[in-house]
Amino acid sequence: MLIVGTVIGAGFASGAEIVSFFGKNGISPLNALFCLPLIAGGCILFLSIGARCKPRDVGMLHKLSCGKAARVCDGFVLINALIVTAGMLAAFDSVSKSFIGFPLLSLPLGILAAVITAKGIGGVIKVNTVVLPAVVAVLVAVCVKSFTPSLFDCDLLRIKPLSGAVYVSMNLVLAAGALTSVHDLKPSETVVSSVIATAVIGVLMTFIILALNSTGKSYCELPVAEMAKDVHPILYYGMLISMSVSVFTTLLTAMNCLTDYAVAITGGRGKASFAVLIVGLLLSALGFERVVGALYPIIGGLGALYAAWHIVFAVRLRKKQKKNGALSLGRDLLFDESDGKIHKRGKHAENNRRRHHKV
Repeated sequence: MLIVGTVIGAGFASGAEIVSFFGKNGISPLNALFCLPLIAGGCILFLSIGARCKPRDVGMLHKLSCGKAARVCDGFVLINALIVTAGMLAAFDSVSKSFIGFPLLSLPLGILAAVITAKGIGGVIKVNTVVLPAVVAVLVAVCVKSFTPSLFDCDLLRIKPLSGAVYVSMNLVLAAGALTSVHDLKPSETVVSSVIATAVIGVLMTFIILALNSTGKSYCELPVAEMAKDVHPILYYGMLISMSVSVFTTLLTAMNCLTDYAVAITGGRGKASFAVLIVGLLLSALGFERVVGALYPIIGGLGALYAAWHIVFAVRLRKKQKKNGALSLGRDLLFDESDGKIHKRGKHAENNRRRHHKV
């Protein structure tokens, strides 16, 4: 649910994100099939790193994986999370315009997100688990009801591998901080959860593409919402509510990442989450369509480099663990924050670490 909630934000649920990356006319559903192994592989990568290294937050992850370049990675992830936070808050206002004609939702729902984020990743996972099944059900209903005989009105072989890779990378950068915060999964659980989440995302992505081909709503700001309006008023309002929920789950993930960093500045997680909210509200003035259309592809391109770097890190980590005879960094190796290095865990090393931190 955490993986699905990270990906299914306003951009995905509305169809605007898919249009931005894959075009407005005749999108091949094979693009979704191309993205599946990339999504699954990225989720397994970051969940595995989290289970082995057990980083306290994404900042500690970068100390491990990037060394002297940790500050650069920190800056990139912060900018990404800030853009997503602003985009999700702007999406709330876009939805509220559809309901009542003017922006209203970003402030109250932003405050609620800040309160949940203050409790840490556990609260984020609980929210995703409760609300996401309903979001998925409504999204499937809208898409299926919108299918017409022209759903395959496209060049099936027109796959855009570069766009697909950039699209997946954009989502993985946001997910990295949340997935590496999950420390208690076994290797088999990591693979199974990633595959299940990827299957759900793949089915939904395929349905959205087929519905876009069927209806020609690609030129709307919120294509799937416009599809729902044509099907039935009740389904339309249900879709707007579902979009708000999916925006909320992605907002939680982005704010959780930013809050992890801001704690060091504010001195408390509660203060940090509300500071993040204030900055996000200011940036949300850019508007949802501008954020998704202009900034998301840039994030995706840089995210591909970020994911590639962590693949290299995971391989090097595995080799180091085999050399040391350790299967899990969390159990057999020790990460010392004082020098940013990995040490063999043992009584002598543990005592040295404790003595150093006391001093």
